[in-house]
Amino acid sequence: MRYIYLISILLLTTSIVPYKNIIIPKYDAAYVEVSSVQYKNEQYNVICMKRKDEKIKVKYFAAADFNGNNVYKRYGNWSAGKNIVLVSSGTYMDNNYNPVGLAIDNGICVNKTLSNDFDGLVIVYATGGMVASNLKDGDLTVKGGNVDNNKKLDIRGSAWDFQTFIKWAQDQEATVFQTHLLVYKNGLKISGINSSVKTAERRFLAVCKDDSGNIIHVIVNRPDHTTLYEGAKNTLDFLNNYKDMEVIFMINLDTGYQDVFQFYNKDGTINSTIKGQKDLSTAINLLAYYFE
Repeated sequence: MRYIYLISILLLTTSIVPYKNIIIPKYDAAYVEVSSVQYKNEQYNVICMKRKDEKIKVKYFAAADFNGNNVYKRYGNWSAGKNIVLVSSGTYMDNNYNPVGLAIDNGICVNKTLSNDFDGLVIVYATGGMVASNLKDGDLTVKGGNVDNNKKLDIRGSAWDFQTFIKWAQDQEATVFQTHLLVYKNGLKISGINSSVKTAERRFLAVCKDDSGNIIHVIVNRPDHTTLYEGAKNTLDFLNNYKDMEVIFMINLDTGYQDVFQFYNKDGTINSTIKGQKDLSTAINLLAYYFE
């Protein structure tokens, strides 16, 4: 009788404790390399993720959904059962916590207004790939759907091209956001003349090619406080000359108001070297890498 009583208490207790997703990520360490490097008297904490075999994938959450689920809740529901490598705050937001510039979330338009302040247009495909374009060049190309893969779209200069792109993103359930384009086609795109003199810890996302032509996604965390211009310029030098990589594009990840970053070691523990200062629950938008 006492045994039955104890079982009843246990069942009652577990029924009133809210269920919580416990993420125990598992990924093949051959696809993720972590290092801390001193280069020219500056610290670089680096996560390199190989896109070979397309086992490393990207997912972006631009905003809350229309059912009232915030980004944190959406991420929690989506990440259950997935092998998360890292999760990070993404692009900029306005005072009302809405994405700045064009933002499409899984095919749903969140903000349809192009910003002239950000030349970087990032596309995260539903299949887990990521590409970027320089809006100044007016030569955006897309894959899939009814749009010619060789057609160059000038979505700033042509209203027709803009609507064509929006329709394509909706049909393909793509995710799109604007951000600072720091490096494009291995060239520095940020100028030191009009840049802010504010110094801070910096975190960058660079998509690169290694010396064998393989695509590598690289998170570079710069704990030494630097301006955005100096940080971007020196990181480009580091990737080119220390890592022997060509930078296809590099964008800025928020380390200010929305400094969210969590990286999992291959054993499922949280890495303490590269981390954000804010709790994951505070994120307004999230960029997630996962292994599949």
